[in-house]
This record gives sequence, C-alpha cells and structure tokens, in this order.
Amino acid sequence: MNRLLRITFVLALVASLASCGGEAKVLVGTSREVLMVYSEDSKFSAGALYKYMTRILYTPQPETLIYLRPIKWDKFPQYENFRNKILFLLPNDSLWSLCKEEEGVLFRKNLFLRGDFTILVCSYDSRAMLRMITDYMPVIWDTILNKAIRELSEVEFLGGKNRKAMEKVKRLFGLEMVIPAGWKEYKEGEGFLSFIKGNPSRFIFIYSEPSERSFTLEDVVNLRDSLTTIYYEGDSVVREYITSMTDNVAGVSILKIYGLWKNDTLVAGGPFVSYAFNKDGRFYLLDAGVFAPESQNKVNLVLRVEGIIRTFR
Repeated sequence: MNRLLRITFVLALVASLASCGGEAKVLVGTSREVLMVYSEDSKFSAGALYKYMTRILYTPQPETLIYLRPIKWDKFPQYENFRNKILFLLPNDSLWSLCKEEEGVLFRKNLFLRGDFTILVCSYDSRAMLRMITDYMPVIWDTILNKAIRELSEVEFLGGKNRKAMEKVKRLFGLEMVIPAGWKEYKEGEGFLSFIKGNPSRFIFIYSEPSERSFTLEDVVNLRDSLTTIYYEGDSVVREYITSMTDNVAGVSILKIYGLWKNDTLVAGGPFVSYAFNKDGRFYLLDAGVFAPESQNKVNLVLRVEGIIRTFR
C-alpha cells in the first residue's frame, strides 16, 4: 500500500511539472563565467568594467581569469538562469524595479534562480553610473574572483583535513591553515615547508621570517626564485608573464601574484599563485602551483589550489 502511495505521488508530481509547461530551470555557466547585461545608454559603464576585468594568466597558453559574456537587454530572457550576472540598470530598463529605487552597486543571491549570484549596478543617470562603476571596479573584481576560488577549491576539501600537517604548520609558523587530506609533506628547510599531491601534480609551500619586512613585487619574485632553486630543483619565474594585485584575506592586506614557473632542466612549467604579507610580527610567503601539461584549463587548477593557501588565519 505504501509503495502504491509513493508511485501515485511521483506520478502526480510529474504531471504537475508537465502542466506548468516547460522544463525546470537549472544554472548555466561556470564559476569563472559572468554574464554582463547592458543597454545602449549603459554601454560605456559596461565597457569600462569589461576592460578592467579582462586579465590574462599564461599557463603557458594565455587564459582569461574571468570570462565575461556581454549581451544587450533584449537577449536577457534567454540567459536569466546564468550562474553569475552583472546587470547595468537605468530607469528605462525593463528590470529597473529590481533596484527598488535604490542607487548603488547591490549584491544579491538567489535573485532569479536558487544558487545564482547577481550584481545590480543601479543608477538614475548614465554618467553617474560610469563614475560609480569606476569606484566599484576593485570590489566587483574581488567579489567575482574570490567566489570562483571558493567554488573551484571545494573539491580539495571533500576528503577532510590533514590535521597532523595543520598542527605542524601552526607549530612552525604560528599560522592557521587548512591542509586537505591526501596532501603529503614534501620538503622542509629553514623557515620553509611544502606539501604535494598528484593527479594532477599540485604543490604548496609556506615560507616565513621571524620579523616583518617591506617588500616590492620584484623582491617577492626574487625570493620565490631563491626558494624554488633550492627546494624545487631549479624552478624560476618567467618574468614577462606576471600579473599582480592587492587583496585582503581575513583582514590581512596581501600582495597576490599570478605567474608562470618553468624548469629548463626538467622541461616543465605551469601556473602559480603567491601571497606575500606581514602578519603578527612575521613575514609570510604562501605559494601554490600546478604541473598539468595535459590539461586545457589550468586556470581552474591554480584557482583550486589557491583556495588552500587562502584559508590562512
């Protein structure tokens, strides 16, 4: 009898969905894709943000960190279930009501579909919108990129934590950082500790000095080269392929570097990301990279391991 009731319920549910006309909507687009919707009046604001957010990482082939998909408002109904969206809204746009008479850059979850993320750029005037978007560009960039890092790195933490490794990191460096299960200690030296995992080959290292220091981009790259020469059999940074930016993690200001490493002796190379910062009276350099020559999407991999070093506290 219970089985008959369950079957009846399932059939009723299917019939109900069918009667609603159409299939259930699902999210489309990857964590690194963003739909940008604009009108003729907001095209200059959209263009300015597009230019700001178009950043290339060499892996060694050039890959875009964040893919932007610009469309006009008349096409939006076909794409409203996109995972990430930036909507440029003026009073004459069809969805201006989403702004609720509020001017500014607004961040909304589950606005069109469960799981989606939407940034509303709301302004009564196209010139004011351009000034606004210029001020908010870094915030929008950080929000979109860090969301992608979180989502892509989730797979690294599915197996749990390597608590023994985490305790060692805390003891040696005074740093809280989540080391996922399956990552193995690789090499240790003065102020240095590294971990690796295979399939594909991924690596992270932690380096620290007992006092804070001032540093430039060149200082950090030179320091990385000096460490990888010793511990990674001669790896070095390809200087012409560096992208750097400032960031803030858990209230700590960091210099973030994306780049390409190479090893001429081993005929190897791939993307990496480094975090340099001062914290609690110490200097730190955290680094994550990959070697995956067979992969056609190495940016996903480097953002995935970046999610590990980003757990520092």
